[in-house]
Amino acid sequence: MALTKKMTPTEMVSFIDKELLPQTQEEIQNLIHPKKKQGGYFVVTRQILCMTDFLGAVYSGYPRSERKRDEKEKKERISTTKKAKRFIAAFFKPKSTYRRDTVNKLYDMYRHGLVHLYQPRTLQYKKGSLEWFVYKGKRYQAKMIVSTNKGEIIIKDVDHLKIIQFAPDKNRYHLAICIDALYDDFKQATIDYKNKLVQAKHLQSNWRATVDAICKPR
Repeated sequence: MALTKKMTPTEMVSFIDKELLPQTQEEIQNLIHPKKKQGGYFVVTRQILCMTDFLGAVYSGYPRSERKRDEKEKKERISTTKKAKRFIAAFFKPKSTYRRDTVNKLYDMYRHGLVHLYQPRTLQYKKGSLEWFVYKGKRYQAKMIVSTNKGEIIIKDVDHLKIIQFAPDKNRYHLAICIDALYDDFKQATIDYKNKLVQAKHLQSNWRATVDAICKPR
């Protein structure tokens, strides 16, 4: 089903159950299948963060004050990074993993980098740089062997959305993403949001205002 104006609560839930979650699963499941060792790293991360942009928009809504501002400035900001981060803060678990400072780094590095600049951005961190590191499998891995152009490197204590340091240059750090964990956390966050959406009238109003604006002819 497609997004339509003036959706009822039943239609909102049906869209999540029959469109958003199955589409995400279909596009991602094969890329993180345990038997598929390579590929999918950037695709999975990009897709999940783009879906989170949408969920952040319908969760926060598109109030009249924002619509008037956008009309005046001739810009359209239905979906924003701020709204996406608000959704993550509300629904992604565990909270100890998705702390505000970590989510800021996640979006600055992975979302904006992958969508606009092909690959994740490198950020300034401490006296050096914070770079990307994407892996598959278990969320926490006590030891990981990675092949590089300089041979194999052993990395210890790799954990989802934790900063690790393994490069010979002690000023180079990496923000690790486990795409299996990111997908599982996204899926559960979406289900938790859907369950809250059924009960909360203000969330239904936020959805309607946002989706009506999305469906408005340009």
